[in-house]
Formats: sequence, C-alpha cells, structure tokens
Amino acid sequence: MAAIGREKRRLAVAIPASLASDTPHLREKTAKVGLIARACAIFGVRDIVLYADDASREQGEDLRFCDLILRFVDTPQYLRKRIFHLTPSLRFTGILPPLQTSPHNVPRFLRDCKVGDIREGIVTGRRSGILSVDVGLERTLECSGNLPTGTRVTVRLTGLGKNLDCEIIEESKISIYWGYRVRQPKLRLGSLLEKEKFDLTIGTSRYGTRLADAWSEISSSIRNGGSILLAFGSPRIGLREILKQEGKVPEDIFDFFVNTMPDQNVTSVRTEEAVLATLGILNVMGSR
Repeated sequence: MAAIGREKRRLAVAIPASLASDTPHLREKTAKVGLIARACAIFGVRDIVLYADDASREQGEDLRFCDLILRFVDTPQYLRKRIFHLTPSLRFTGILPPLQTSPHNVPRFLRDCKVGDIREGIVTGRRSGILSVDVGLERTLECSGNLPTGTRVTVRLTGLGKNLDCEIIEESKISIYWGYRVRQPKLRLGSLLEKEKFDLTIGTSRYGTRLADAWSEISSSIRNGGSILLAFGSPRIGLREILKQEGKVPEDIFDFFVNTMPDQNVTSVRTEEAVLATLGILNVMGSR
C-alpha cells in the first residue's frame, strides 16, 4: 500500500484540543487520543498540530492531555520511564495498542545489533565533549556532542567493539517513516494557517463540497508532493463554527473544504473516526 507520508510528502493533521472533552472517563479519553496516534502512524503523518477550538473557555488542560498521550505512545517503550514521570493522566495508557513504527521495532540485545542501525535514545551524561546515550541496550553508547543531559536524540550505531559508538543524526536524513512530532503553536486554526504556509490545505466538514467533485484536483495536488495539512473539527462544533470565532470562513482559509464521508447515516462522525477514514481515502488518492 502506498503511504501518504512518503518522503516527498510531509503530511500534517490539525486536531482540536477538545478532542476528548466530551468523554467523561479517563480510560475512554486515553483510548480516543490513542486512536488518533494509531491512525497517524498507519498513514505516515509527520506532524500532529493541536489547536484551541473553543474561545469560550481556557483549554490548556485539554491541550496538555492530548500532547502527553500522543508523545507517550510515539516514544519507544524502553525510553518511557526516563522521559515521562508517573502521573494520573497516564494511568490507562496500558490499554493502547503499540504503534509498531520503525523506532519501536529495534533489537533488544546487543548481539542482534549491527553497525548502521538507527535508534532513539536519551543523553544520560556528558564528559569532555563525549555524550553517553541510553538506547535501551545492555550498555550505553558514546558519541561526540555537547547536548545537556535529558535530551532525546536519534542516533546511528557506528561501532560495536569495546566501545559502543554512535553518531547523532537528523530525522530528516532518515529515509523511512520515523514517527510523528506533536506541536502546540498556541494559535487558533485560522491564524495558524495564515502564518504557516502549506502547499496544500484541506478542511473536512459534513457541509463541505462532496469529495468526489474535487477528487481529480486534490489527487493531482497530493501527487505533486510538498507539505499537506488536513484539518478536523471538534466533537461539538465543526470547522466552520470554529473559524467563525476568529471572524474567518473556511473558503478563505483552505484550498479545499470537503465532505469526505457524504451520506453518513449517523448524527455526527467522531473526530477520531473522521481522521482514520479521511487519511485512508487520501492515501488512495495519492497512490499512483
């Protein structure tokens, strides 16, 4: 299956802070955010952008919860205890399915590793320009650098002799999908899209144009590559109402404002359902 997140494309999704606000129990809140993480991983989303969608109330707690769960799920299990403190918000993360992305599927023991392997790690010490990096193996690795303790890094193994050597690499240099990053730009959606330039922006709504009517144009734009942002509304209000709070309309913000699930047979489609279904459709549209 062709993935929408292939290297020549960089796909981002915009998710409202109130994603889980209509769910009273922490277990169900956690599961809802976990479904977003899983859908984004399946289809190679590189950026999850969390935005405030309700001008009538402060949404800092909602944003922090979504950010925490999304980052926790994306982190390889061997690093979680070093990066995340025990907190009630993580109580039900055990119910979430693993992402099984490349950073998670790495050897557990040194004997199974080879030079060139790429792993996620965290800096645990620094001395004379040499960093100690924990990558979940029996021993820590060493590499040149000047980063503070606690910094998360991506490294490539360069030596498996007496000393375990590695080099820090940028994720942009990795040719395979390496997970997503979570961003909170602290801007409302309309202002975000005016400030950050994407090659293609798509808003989703039951009141948008039927996707079939824009299929050819959107497919062509996706295949041309570049950066793509796909935006979703909240459980309570859609993108049109969210943008209205800023005095904006979707037609002035998005390149396409479409209904990806026409003729739906339920009163409303949940955000996590819309994300999975729409990413699947766009994946087909971008296939050659």
